[in-house]
Amino acid sequence: MDLKQLREYLDKFISELQNNDREFLSSKLKDLISIFPFNEYEYILIFLRDKEIINFVEYEKLRDNYVKANKYLNLYGISPRSFGQQWCEEHLMSLDARFKKPNKKLDTKYNGQYDLWIEGIKLEVKASRATNKNKKGDIVSKALCYSSKEPFWMNFQQLKTEAADVFVFIGV
Repeated sequence: MDLKQLREYLDKFISELQNNDREFLSSKLKDLISIFPFNEYEYILIFLRDKEIINFVEYEKLRDNYVKANKYLNLYGISPRSFGQQWCEEHLMSLDARFKKPNKKLDTKYNGQYDLWIEGIKLEVKASRATNKNKKGDIVSKALCYSSKEPFWMNFQQLKTEAADVFVFIGV
């Protein structure tokens, strides 16, 4: 379930509102200012709950389904440097214990010029997150579901070809 599907699901509930409530909600959403964690979806859910269109059990079911379908969405909220240096490198090391953080014991010439070391091979890890090429907004709102057919954009930066033997590109 992506944001479009979530909105379609919520629209079904919105259609159950009385006309005046539906018009009120529509009017409020047009002028709504979103600041994390308060956004359009949170507003709609609370409004629907207040009007007794959904109950807490339905909310929990919706939330659980959305979280399960978007288990990596939180990666879009991490700063670019933290995403690459922390999550991606740690993810690779968790997949294979041979990946190590380089140090002077592994490579006497090491001076921070590459990211990982494996059996004498210097690796530079580059990572990017796919974002909807045609959508404006913050990176989380532009995140794409793995099954999306939307055009996407990824940005891999600071390629220092002389710094490593191998480049590992991770796309999320």
